[in-house]
This record gives sequence, structure tokens and C-alpha cells, in this order.
Amino acid sequence: MLVYICCAGGMTSSMFCQKIAKAADPNEVYFGSLHDIIADFQNLSNTYSTLIAYGGEGEINKLSIEPIFKPYVDGVFVCPQVRYKIASLQKLLSPLDIPCTDIDMKTFGNMNGEKALREILDFKQET
Repeated sequence: MLVYICCAGGMTSSMFCQKIAKAADPNEVYFGSLHDIIADFQNLSNTYSTLIAYGGEGEINKLSIEPIFKPYVDGVFVCPQVRYKIASLQKLLSPLDIPCTDIDMKTFGNMNGEKALREILDFKQET
């Protein structure tokens, strides 16, 4: 399973993923930029049960939706600073049945990696 955590440009989602990584089992969960994970997707998905990618919300667009998101991404979590884009992101992702939801403001503001990891793993169980 690959989850994409996106913010405006990739910086805060990267910092947030570092906090999540501290709470995660390094043998089960792998973190990296979206393009790095996709470049080695076969190997990583065979090695780890959960892949978490980070980057900017601009990565989700009409040109990337089919080649990048459709074959790889199972869900998208949106950071609070770009929450206003959720409706447009959901519109792009819904035809591919890729759920898109926002990250709780308090969880993100406190950089609560443990809570975020629980939410991601709960999402994984639901899919």
C-alpha cells in the first residue's frame, strides 16, 4: 500500500513524515519522496507492507493522474495548509477510486507522528 502525504511544496509533508517514521517499525514502513518510491516501487512494495510518500499537492494533476497515481497510490492525505484544495484533488482522484482526505489540524500542528501513523494504518485496514 502506498499513501501520499501532500502539502504546498513538499517541505512540511517531509518534516511530518520524519515524525511518523520515528513512530513506525522501520521493517514494515518505508518513507520517501513520491518519485523515489515509484522509481523503485516493485522492490520497495515487496520489502515493506506500507509505503508513505511525501510531496507537493501540485504533483496531483491531469498529466500525472494516470501514469503516477493510478498504478501506485492507494490514498492521499492532505496537509492543513492546502486543505482548501481537497475538493479539486478529490475530483481528480475519485474516477480512479483513490480516497483523498485531510490530516487533522491538531495532529499536523503538533507533528504527532504516532497519531498520524495510527490513522494511516487504520486507513490501510479499511482498504
